[in-house]
Amino acid sequence: MSDPLLDFKKSINNLRNSLNNIISKKLNLRKQKNSRLFDFRQNKEDYIRASLSNSVKELKSSAWALSGIYNTNNSNEQNIIKILELVIKTEKKYEISNFEDMVSYIDDIAEITALLKSRAVKEDELNFDIPALPSGIESDVMADIRELKRCFNAKCYRSSTILCGRILETALHRKYFEATNKDILETSPGIGLGNLIAKLNDKVEFEPGIKDQIHLINKVRISSVHKKKEAFFPTRQQAYAIILYTLDILKKLFKQ
Repeated sequence: MSDPLLDFKKSINNLRNSLNNIISKKLNLRKQKNSRLFDFRQNKEDYIRASLSNSVKELKSSAWALSGIYNTNNSNEQNIIKILELVIKTEKKYEISNFEDMVSYIDDIAEITALLKSRAVKEDELNFDIPALPSGIESDVMADIRELKRCFNAKCYRSSTILCGRILETALHRKYFEATNKDILETSPGIGLGNLIAKLNDKVEFEPGIKDQIHLINKVRISSVHKKKEAFFPTRQQAYAIILYTLDILKKLFKQ
């Protein structure tokens, strides 16, 4: 069985090499139209573009697998969260062909990765660092977290991600109430996470990166709940990463 940490370090190097290649050739991501079937130069440039695309996907995939690395002193957990945030930012810069910023993010990722200690989490070791919660939602959230732990240990990973979405909704509804003294469930009972975040934008100053985390959790939750062309089954690593993200958001929303 491969080591997720070694695989991730390899994906970092592959992406760095792909980036250096495309920057040195001064290429963009758009393929040039050429009527000639066999054009060595064009084929080589297309190969470089494809290599960069594959490297970005490889980085994202191997980042999920890092969630299987855990350290009881909590240092790995926080560093993995930082890495996942940077991977999201890297992917966004790739979409707009901002290669220079990608290089900077890759350097940051490599620096944090060097701090990780590889030790696979066992199911009976799974412990959640629960932040202090407002009394108005504490019992509901704790009930969901206990259920979340049971689902994860039973390998019900779709259920785990759905519960993460529920926990997040409860927390954000509470945050809206604290900011406005109004219960948004009374005026907009079916409001989704995306619209709720939009309403909170003018009321709450979010920490950097938190909206990206919420967006990712919501995206995975939607894929788990709603019927798609192809069924979505989160891996153990994906589910664990979503749990880490969810608990990290709770800490940031209700920090003392």
